[in-house]
Amino acid sequence: MKRNIFFHKNKLKKAAVWMLLALPLTLTAQEVYNKQADSLEASTIINVLYGKQSRQSLTSSVFSVSGSELRKTQTSTLSNSMFGRFPGMAAIQTDGEPGYDEATIYMHGQHSMRGNGFVILVDGFETDAFNQLSADEIESVTLLKDAAALAMYGIKSANGVLLVTTKRGVVSRTPKIAFNARYGLQTPTYLPKLGDSYTYASLYNEALQNDGLSPVYTPSQLDGFKSESDRYLYPNTNWYDEVLKKISSIQDYTLTFSGGNNFARYFVMGGFMSSAGLYANTDKDNSSNINFQRFNFRANVDIDITKSLLVQVGLGGRVENRKFPANITTADLFRNMVVYAPTLYTARTHDGQLTGTSLYPNNPVGSVLGKGWDSRISRDAQATVYAKQKLDIVSKGLGVFGGFSSRSSYQGAYYKTRTYAYAEPIYTTLPTGEESLYYLQRGANTDLVVGNSGDSESDRLAFQFGAEYERSFGNHDVNALAMYQQDEYSVLPNQAAYAKRNFMGRLRYAFSQKYLAEFSWSYSGTENYPPGKKFGFFPSISAGWIISNENFLKNSHVINYLKLRASAGILGSDVGAARFAYNEYWGTSSNQGYYLGTAVAYSDAFVQVQIANPDLTWEKSKIFNIGMESKWLSNKLGFAADFFIERRSDILINDNNVTPSLSGITISKMVNKGKVSNYGIDLSASYNDRIGKLNYFINPMFSFCRNKITESYETPKEEQARYQQGRPLGQRFGLEAIGFFKDETDIANSPYQTFMPVCPGDLKYKDQNEDGIIDVHDEVAIGKPTNPEIYYSCNFGVSYKGFDVEFLLQGNSGRSVYLSDYTIWPFYSNGNNISEWAANGHWTSGNSANATFPRLTTINNTNNYRSSDFWVRNVSMLRLRNAELGYTFSGSKLQKVKVEKLRVYLSAVNLFTTSTLAPNVDPETLSVGYPTLRTYSFGLSANF
Repeated sequence: MKRNIFFHKNKLKKAAVWMLLALPLTLTAQEVYNKQADSLEASTIINVLYGKQSRQSLTSSVFSVSGSELRKTQTSTLSNSMFGRFPGMAAIQTDGEPGYDEATIYMHGQHSMRGNGFVILVDGFETDAFNQLSADEIESVTLLKDAAALAMYGIKSANGVLLVTTKRGVVSRTPKIAFNARYGLQTPTYLPKLGDSYTYASLYNEALQNDGLSPVYTPSQLDGFKSESDRYLYPNTNWYDEVLKKISSIQDYTLTFSGGNNFARYFVMGGFMSSAGLYANTDKDNSSNINFQRFNFRANVDIDITKSLLVQVGLGGRVENRKFPANITTADLFRNMVVYAPTLYTARTHDGQLTGTSLYPNNPVGSVLGKGWDSRISRDAQATVYAKQKLDIVSKGLGVFGGFSSRSSYQGAYYKTRTYAYAEPIYTTLPTGEESLYYLQRGANTDLVVGNSGDSESDRLAFQFGAEYERSFGNHDVNALAMYQQDEYSVLPNQAAYAKRNFMGRLRYAFSQKYLAEFSWSYSGTENYPPGKKFGFFPSISAGWIISNENFLKNSHVINYLKLRASAGILGSDVGAARFAYNEYWGTSSNQGYYLGTAVAYSDAFVQVQIANPDLTWEKSKIFNIGMESKWLSNKLGFAADFFIERRSDILINDNNVTPSLSGITISKMVNKGKVSNYGIDLSASYNDRIGKLNYFINPMFSFCRNKITESYETPKEEQARYQQGRPLGQRFGLEAIGFFKDETDIANSPYQTFMPVCPGDLKYKDQNEDGIIDVHDEVAIGKPTNPEIYYSCNFGVSYKGFDVEFLLQGNSGRSVYLSDYTIWPFYSNGNNISEWAANGHWTSGNSANATFPRLTTINNTNNYRSSDFWVRNVSMLRLRNAELGYTFSGSKLQKVKVEKLRVYLSAVNLFTTSTLAPNVDPETLSVGYPTLRTYSFGLSANF
């Protein structure tokens, strides 16, 4: 496909080389960012897009956290260290599998039906490798939240941007060496509590009788399960106990070197992290256990070629190795551990052979130990070069700059797989009435087969150049920036690259360090939109007033710093648009084929597969923000607040929703007609003080965010209550349950439920439209959105002499979850153990008044197990994300051995959780799949 607005890749490389030779320039090094980086003090330096700024001069909404703060959470993926660290950011961890346990993050909630993914920039260039960075290579992470902070990123800015700045060297008389080591033990936070064999068998018989079927478990079998007289004849298999061990390990080590002089500075880091899985009885040489290993490296060098020319070179990357059992996904393995009933069979026979049946062949122990192992290999490297040339000889404060980045990634798979023979248990009843067991051999043991597959590569090439002018004239401070950036991302073997161009600028003005104003803009576009409509203009304007610098507050002993600010702007988001959807496409279809010739041969038809949308465009976000920052009581107390309103428009929706079927159009066409409104507030505070030699601090944060779909163009419905429009994104719909049917008389006197014949103990629903029939037309909005509306945290701690202790509490509320499928519905899909909720609370004729669960059934009950508010639970949770106790050694004895500081500490992650869900259900993963982990660690940090 012709792309007439973007450079060919070879031309891009030539242009980048020319730019580096002719316009040497770079961004300046980031000042050291300590724990108080966001303490609201006027002198604090904050990263912003393509530069840095003092907090006093900021008119935008940003929040920064240092890499040392993120390091306090020992985890295999960086996003799991961000819980509770940023006001305006909500994070949910829905999986605990090492290496695949990254948190789902939302910045100021959800904005769109098409996607809410945000942009991550590392040292000024876009990346998708954020989760696998090491916290020890990070100087700071900055969240950009309002239009003033985001406008310069233009067409990809509306969902938020996260700036990551890596560490750089500073001038030092001697090299600085730091070593960090940490070893942790991990245990599951939650595992489902399931019934034993006797509970399962007796309740399964009850469910069969409820369905009008004969029991399958005899009284003697029930006695055998209860007495556990013969573990092979009467199995009582807890698959979690068979497959999982109690403890796994996680460890990480980093070594850094930094230093330099006025001519050159350097920072070099090497790191290793390893996180093992919970699968038991695996071996080191031929392991089928989950294992995730990562090697990180980083080398940053800053060189002052002349007094006016600074060049920075950076090289960073990682090597990852993942291992896991072959021929089964982690999700399927954990599903089988619930679906395979405890009465089915023991994990092994008397002589140690793996067991199985034709209906249930995937013995969970065999899936881990008997099928070999699979692995994934990832290699990623990024090189950056920046330069900055001061042009004071032309005009004081003028400079030109430019940068180039090249990133390459590779992924591949290597595996050793096999099949195993298994013994199928055959249970019979002898003429004497005794139970008997023998085994049939099935399948065959095969040798390991070695293979590889799934190789993929990607490359990202980007460059930027521009000019900046910064000058003070008496009471007037001026800063102007104009620059160009181009980014091209290729995924092999795809032919069409993802490309982006951005012309952008920023103009800042301050008068008397009291009155601030800023205008920023971007004219940016991508290859994915129609010719002539690829680019858009994204402006923002902001202002600030530093009230504490006014004469009437200048000498106040109560208010040390007070600033009001406001911003407004238009941002863009290109998330969710199909590739080149402005074109129509044709192809073959077997669903619309025809028969041809006397032989009645069937041929595929040549059909239109996509309708062109020549007006395709990006989402547009109008954002207004007003904020306040302050410091009180001799800078001991800090407080900040932001209130925002967002109006998102031009969201892609399926035009088929409102296209009459008489038109004959069956192909979906995405058009920009959806709209969403969003508003919220972020609050953060800090207080630190000392009593004698005891220092203490507390930093609470609170965020609230609520959205509403204002235009959705849904398929017309008879009932207004069934429309998504006017409701939050992620709103669930279903029936309103009003109890259980008491008896046949209750059923006869109630509206007719159309889903299947009902019985006493089944769920009874409200007839919303009062037509005497319960069907889909009675569905209404149930529960709250799937993402939390309220997100809060509190970080607090004390230190005394060399001791320190710190805690991070984090919670959320205003969220609903839907309890369903195999962990909740007993005997579902021809199997399944039974949860404590169902076992203890299911409806029977004897406990109908106290029942909390429908009657038991062995069929997939389309009445009870359909979407309804019975299965919805409003969730509030509070989790102790981090706890740390440490002691720091210092003094002359250490200095004699060239050690400046030595710290040892104990830490814990996910130490406890309270929630409104049942005690054995994780409020984030819902106890489905690999569990989230609780970690206990011992660590050591040494500085030389």
